[in-house]
Amino acid sequence: MEGYELTGEEMMSLTQSILTRYGIDFTCYEPKSLRRRVVRIMSLFDLKSAHELWVKFLREPDFVKIFMNEVSVGMTSMFRDHELWTALKKRLILEGRKVPSIRVWHAGCSTGEEVYSLGVLLHELQLRDKTSALATDFNENALREAQAGVYHKLKMIENEAAYRKVTAYRELATYYTEADGTNVRMNTALVDHVEFKYHNLITDSFPRGFDIIFCRNVMIYFDTLAKRRLLEQFYEALNPGGYFIIGFYDAVTSLVDNNKLELIDPDARIFRKREPSVL
Repeated sequence: MEGYELTGEEMMSLTQSILTRYGIDFTCYEPKSLRRRVVRIMSLFDLKSAHELWVKFLREPDFVKIFMNEVSVGMTSMFRDHELWTALKKRLILEGRKVPSIRVWHAGCSTGEEVYSLGVLLHELQLRDKTSALATDFNENALREAQAGVYHKLKMIENEAAYRKVTAYRELATYYTEADGTNVRMNTALVDHVEFKYHNLITDSFPRGFDIIFCRNVMIYFDTLAKRRLLEQFYEALNPGGYFIIGFYDAVTSLVDNNKLELIDPDARIFRKREPSVL
């Protein structure tokens, strides 16, 4: 597959066909990013053309699920971007104990490292009992991994180093046990407050009533029109004064309506809904 190029017309035809046949909308994905991922999928399955790819869709009804999971494969780690977690910890210390409850949405939670990171933080700040969270993704394999909380031991070396930059409370190893010779399993009590659920940001309606919404390094894959629409929907999903947290690679700051979302921490990429705070 190396060197194979999908034309713009082929990509347009493919995404439109998927939308028509399955009701799954990839038409608003950033074209270059989506093309790279489709080419990688074709390489994985030794498909030599867009025609062969579509034949596979037609002959194998379950392939669309595999395709969706492969398109949304992401790389993540616990306490990624320690600037965010340090800033969030400070805000939770100052504000979290003042409110009766905290509701969180991890939008695009991938394999769950972000969810467990927040679980650790909430535990250490004694805020987990008053917190409820929703963790969503449209990659069903990733969701299953997130719920299981099983990660390779080698990843925990990186995770431990990132955790140490945020807090010296204890060792990260306190929060997991050995699953087998290769993997560890996170303490499931860290996510007792979390509901894991399938959700497609482009096609599904948005839940509402959140004090904190994470959507980190997800919108990078969408075109400008889709990003604007998502920003509006996230704004509506936030409670007054709620936090909206994006990733370091999400180029959406220039698209944000400053009359609705105020950038209160540029280094941590934290916005706040411009209304009286309830958090």
